[in-house]
Amino acid sequence: MNYKKLIISLLIPQAAGLLGSLATTPNIATWYAGLAKPELNPPNWVFGPVWTLLFILMGVALYLVWNSNNEKFKKQALVVFGAQLTFNVIWSFLFST
Repeated sequence: MNYKKLIISLLIPQAAGLLGSLATTPNIATWYAGLAKPELNPPNWVFGPVWTLLFILMGVALYLVWNSNNEKFKKQALVVFGAQLTFNVIWSFLFST
């Protein structure tokens, strides 16, 4: 196991999540609090741990792809992953305005 690659792979999505949270966190008390939510809406405290877990799992996926021996697959998957992560951050800023 390449621990350096693993740590980098875990940090990249967490950094993206942190960057996206800079756009959304200030708006939770305003627009999110005012939304009409369904009865099954989870409590607010659930979102932080769930998003953190989601981004950890994205990091694990990045690590697995990065260590793949299939160079063609690896390049395509890393491009798609990078685009997805970029759009995820951009979405946070667009949605919060």
